[in-house]
Amino acid sequence: MKKIKVIDFLKGCYFDDSDMEEFKNIHPKQLISEEIPIPVWKIHYSYYTARGNPKEAYKYILDNENAWDRIDDQFMRYIEEQNEKQPERKLSNVNILDSSLMGKVYLKLE
Repeated sequence: MKKIKVIDFLKGCYFDDSDMEEFKNIHPKQLISEEIPIPVWKIHYSYYTARGNPKEAYKYILDNENAWDRIDDQFMRYIEEQNEKQPERKLSNVNILDSSLMGKVYLKLE
């Protein structure tokens, strides 16, 4: 199993609060955690292609395990953004058939 170095993890992070600047500058030995749990949500959805063909597919979202109330909205925003970026591949009549927390993946730190 590949591990990510703590220093590389910290360099790859962005912070939504200026109070977290302190954390950004810690020494790697100050971080006690050895792994980062990442909740994975599975979205099962149906749609019609630009050619009018019906399809079903799955997408996955990495978000807080208590995010059940925003997962569907997050997914629909993603579809809107993709439709704007790729109008020739636009998905229409998108319906979420199911969204569920699958479990967690773990990012190991060294």
